[in-house]
Amino acid sequence: MSKIRLIFFFIFLSATCLHAYAAKPIREAPAPTSAVFSVKIDYTNGLIVVGGENLSPSTTTATIGGAPLAVDATSTDMTLFFPFSSDVSVVVSELGNYVLSIASDGGNFTESIFIPFALVTPDDPLPPGEDCPCSPEWDQKSNAPSPNGFAGLTPYCDQDTGSFLTVQFYDLAVGNYWVLWSGWDGSAGYCELFIDGPNRSLTSQDEFDACAGYLRNIVTVWSSQGNDCLF
Repeated sequence: MSKIRLIFFFIFLSATCLHAYAAKPIREAPAPTSAVFSVKIDYTNGLIVVGGENLSPSTTTATIGGAPLAVDATSTDMTLFFPFSSDVSVVVSELGNYVLSIASDGGNFTESIFIPFALVTPDDPLPPGEDCPCSPEWDQKSNAPSPNGFAGLTPYCDQDTGSFLTVQFYDLAVGNYWVLWSGWDGSAGYCELFIDGPNRSLTSQDEFDACAGYLRNIVTVWSSQGNDCLF
């Protein structure tokens, strides 16, 4: 083999080896992408609950109807908990569709959700002139036609033991069972619009008397079908 051919042979061999053993660039794994699967309203515990994956609670900010939401410390990458607050209760004060916006390092989401009841907190002040904490919710439903309320319906039943009262409406056409009730044990009590509605604590006999009077007035005005109450 001539010197020229030998030189070209070594050049080709070196180039081939360099190509074969050149380090390949390492691609970094993309950041996990967030996903939202469900949004639920937990009235019992006063929470907006968002289910999904890679939700990154430590970097999440959120609003509902423009009102800021705080991420609860018990949130996980699978579930975000947003407690009701006074800011939220001012904005979400009645049934309707509200825009929920969520932003985190895994992505941004905007969901329009239907909320059937005001998002009130137990510490919310009573509305001016309202002695029974539940009367705003009761007023709303008593003036709303089916399926959003029981306007025009005759109470299915009523029960009054003095310390416990309930008036119930059965909307057979749509299968809704509306349950309004209030109770008092001598030192504490509650009132409620039952179908997942907010439970409001009573702190005085006067508050209970106001709620009892409200419920008794429904029966006085609308009468009752006289059935046994289911709850």
